[in-house]
Amino acid sequence: MLGDTHIRLRVRAEYCQHETALQGNVFSNKQDPLERQFERFNQANTILKSRDLGSIICDIKFSELTYLDAFWRDYINGSLLEALKGVFITDSLKQAVGHEAIKLLVNVDEEDYEIGRQKLLRNLMLHTAP
Repeated sequence: MLGDTHIRLRVRAEYCQHETALQGNVFSNKQDPLERQFERFNQANTILKSRDLGSIICDIKFSELTYLDAFWRDYINGSLLEALKGVFITDSLKQAVGHEAIKLLVNVDEEDYEIGRQKLLRNLMLHTAP
């Protein structure tokens, strides 16, 4: 449909703390300070990449302004995040990460929302104009 608008929703699960994984696992015997720093950086980077829990990007299509606005309100007030926690932070994910705390990050670009809202408003005005 011409009046549809797409909003990109990004959902990412992350460990709350990385310090415990890095402590004792990042070290270098290099004599040169720059080489030592570079080696430690590479080790830390590798550890952090191995702890990446991944992310999901969803393109959500809206054809009604009221639904888009309700979605945005839920995003702003945090109820979307709370609802998504139950979907993404599953028992199997909790079991996989063990005793470590994880958090869910949810992002919707405000510019996407504003552009989509304007598009749906224009479409609404075109279809309700006498």
